[in-house]
Amino acid sequence: MKRRWWATATMVAFAFSGVAAARDLEEILKDKGILTDEEAKEVKRSAAAEPSPAASAAAALPEWLAKVTPFGDVRVRNESFFRKDDPDRVRQRFRLRFGAKVKVNDETELGFRLATGQTGELISNNQTLTDTFTFKDFNVSNAYLKVAPAKSLGWSRPWLTLTAGKFDVPLYNPPTITGLVFDRDLTPEGGAETIKLIEEKEGLVRGAGLNFGQWVFKESSKTGDGAIFAFQGFANLAPGDRLLWNVGAGDYLFQKESTIAQARNSNTSMVTTNSVVLSDGTVVGGRPIDPAKEGTDENGEPLAIIGYAGGFNVVNAGTDLTYDTGVPAWPVRGFVDFAHNTDAVTGEDTGYELGGEVGSAKEPLDLLFRYAWEHLETDAVVSAFSESDYGADGGTNTEGHILQASVVLLKNLTLLSTAYFTEPIDEVEGRSTDTSTRWQVDLIGKF
Repeated sequence: MKRRWWATATMVAFAFSGVAAARDLEEILKDKGILTDEEAKEVKRSAAAEPSPAASAAAALPEWLAKVTPFGDVRVRNESFFRKDDPDRVRQRFRLRFGAKVKVNDETELGFRLATGQTGELISNNQTLTDTFTFKDFNVSNAYLKVAPAKSLGWSRPWLTLTAGKFDVPLYNPPTITGLVFDRDLTPEGGAETIKLIEEKEGLVRGAGLNFGQWVFKESSKTGDGAIFAFQGFANLAPGDRLLWNVGAGDYLFQKESTIAQARNSNTSMVTTNSVVLSDGTVVGGRPIDPAKEGTDENGEPLAIIGYAGGFNVVNAGTDLTYDTGVPAWPVRGFVDFAHNTDAVTGEDTGYELGGEVGSAKEPLDLLFRYAWEHLETDAVVSAFSESDYGADGGTNTEGHILQASVVLLKNLTLLSTAYFTEPIDEVEGRSTDTSTRWQVDLIGKF
């Protein structure tokens, strides 16, 4: 019995180690009469049936854990501001985002994301390193349910996707450096639907569909909700073996949009540069507006914003074209984004960004170089929702050059440099006409 136990233990050890010499050991044991053919077969059957340590560990984990996909990133930024006659400013900031996607079933996903940023912020997750080492805010930036039915309705693929809650902007946006209409940190609230009409891997038309959105920014039982009703059509095309072309066009109708302007009276984190009407009847715009600094009315009461001078119905079109040069790390891409506000009353109603890039940012030591020119008139888009980093103060009535370069230092670790050289489109009292330089250097780690 002892002899058999020893032989069995020896065979099992070699079976688990995967050492090629296990066959030689088996022959030696047989030659010495320690192991019979039948005993050798029994040992092999036992070893094959025994689960590996890794499989045992996986089996010990709860089943629901396999349905969870965590994600997140940390960005550390050095940001500098330079403008003639203004003192130079340098500040350090960071952004932390952490979230997860959970596959509830084959057709349903829930997701959430927590992010740094002030509670009153709409379009920035940044926290400045200041205030004597105080703890920083961490808020809910996303919380949604997404349903994409297929088999339950007898469909071969999910033609329709429904999303509800608080989520990233669910529209096609060209890969511009800044967000022309909506900052990429903006997370609207409400509902969204995507109808995927075409989804192919070959041919000219690879994809085509429609996006819809109903996003509530101010709920009111008395006056009706303030909301955005979004519509967009999009297509993904392959006009050649080396070309990929994406295009989208849509319309964003704002309802009771003046409640956004009024919110600036109490929320100092909002950037308002659109034309607004103050409580004394004057109209100001084209610069960051702080009601607390606008003076008082004839009764000595502090002035407040009562609404926008006009409305907002933004017609938007964008596209990007990528050319495969044959060198994986050096594709070439061009992009354009255009916006026009049909409800503006000032004539300052148009914005666009156009530019291009060469390179990639996927593998270690990849390099990416980008350039864009942006022109964004005072009332082209809602300044509270547009790119927060563009120009010295964010907002509208700004045009200028944007230069960007990045290098992937290690897997999931990127060094990024972005420089903005901007100036006002229109001269406005209270805003410098000198060129402003804003330079950001970011170190980004993600998982």
